[in-house]
Amino acid sequence: MSNDLIPDTTANGANPADTQPPRLEGPQPQDEQPKVAIRKPNPARILCGLVVAALWVLAIFFLPPWSLVILLALSALICLFELRSMLKRVGYVLPFFWMSVMTALWYTAMYLTMHYANKTPNELGLTILLPFVLLPIFVMVLFFRVLLSRRAQKPMETAALAVGAFIYVPYLLSFLVPIALCPKFDVSAGIFMAFSLVLVTKLSDTGAYFVGTMLGSHKMCPRLSPGKTWEGTFGGYVVSLIGALVIIAAAYIFKEAACLDFVRALTNTPAKVMWALLTVIVLVTVGICGDLLESLFKRQCGVKDSSALFPAMGGFFDTFDSLIFVPAAFIFMVALGGLILG
Repeated sequence: MSNDLIPDTTANGANPADTQPPRLEGPQPQDEQPKVAIRKPNPARILCGLVVAALWVLAIFFLPPWSLVILLALSALICLFELRSMLKRVGYVLPFFWMSVMTALWYTAMYLTMHYANKTPNELGLTILLPFVLLPIFVMVLFFRVLLSRRAQKPMETAALAVGAFIYVPYLLSFLVPIALCPKFDVSAGIFMAFSLVLVTKLSDTGAYFVGTMLGSHKMCPRLSPGKTWEGTFGGYVVSLIGALVIIAAAYIFKEAACLDFVRALTNTPAKVMWALLTVIVLVTVGICGDLLESLFKRQCGVKDSSALFPAMGGFFDTFDSLIFVPAAFIFMVALGGLILG
């Protein structure tokens, strides 16, 4: 075939080699790798967290025990109200009034149970059975209240959510009451142990926030909590264990302090110290689960925070989510440790 039949695709018949861009001399730039954005801690969130923590410390150590039970019940009600508000956005209206009445009765029963726990059987009567009797009654009342309501568009789902919400928030948080008012120790020892549980859990949240903010690059559960990283989670475990070791050391440095009797009773042998540290790991783990579960609720309801109560922190529920499963998990680990270690 003649070359005349081949069309010239270059401008003005120029040599294709002449149309190539000039080659730069020296090392060629490599494709840039995406860099992980380094975030900085939010000062407003830190300040708000410190203020909230200070208020809780003052309340725990300076209010009488019965008022702490009231404060805990009110906290559970605020969390429950925020959860109800989130669920209302997706068409589930929980009977908050009845749930509030049941929460008040439940915490009263828990307080009376611990108040009379060190009495003789004749004086005790059936008080110790109050919580066990009330729970099935509450479940029945909530089911029938929702099922018989004319306003409930999805009665079965709403009834199940109402029962689940009551167990999830007021019921599980109420296990702080028997820890704080444990009749085996002075009330100051029980209150300090309850404070220690809150402290260890929040140290995990704090460590995870700072380490994750500054060093986090591997997402832990992006579908539920995009900001949570494996590096932050590891940092939370480390900070919590350090905090637990400081509390244990303080119990034996200040041997005369009655408020540390509960801690000493759980750490008076090397084996119990190791079990206590394992308990801390379990508590941090269930705290993370509580955080992720609340994140799941928020995702399903289409909200970022449970409310805008605290600047840069979210709502009351957002601050309590990691604490919800901790008291019950602590009681379980103490009971299991007693069976294993004696």
